[in-house]
Amino acid sequence: MDILEVNKTDYELCNSEHPLHNWTRGAGRDVVPLNVTRDYYFLSSKGFCYGGMKIAVHVENPPPPPTASPLNEKSGSPSSIFTSQYVLPTVFVIGSLWDAFLRFL
Repeated sequence: MDILEVNKTDYELCNSEHPLHNWTRGAGRDVVPLNVTRDYYFLSSKGFCYGGMKIAVHVENPPPPPTASPLNEKSGSPSSIFTSQYVLPTVFVIGSLWDAFLRFL
């Protein structure tokens, strides 16, 4: 198999007659750098493209890293401790009681 870079029209038609670049190195050393933001079109020649041996790749710039949110000074307050320590177990207790009630009926 070979890896040929082609334009969009040749990609859609499976035309390998005028490749932009031949990335075939052999023995599994076929490496294509995708370091430019654009659309890339690759196919395999000798009729293999018609069997599905083609791929289009859209390369975008990576999104900016997320910004750190400011620390909430109330995170250590008693109200947040109350909600994290008691609300979830209370929900489980209410769920268990409701389940027992429905089984009793």
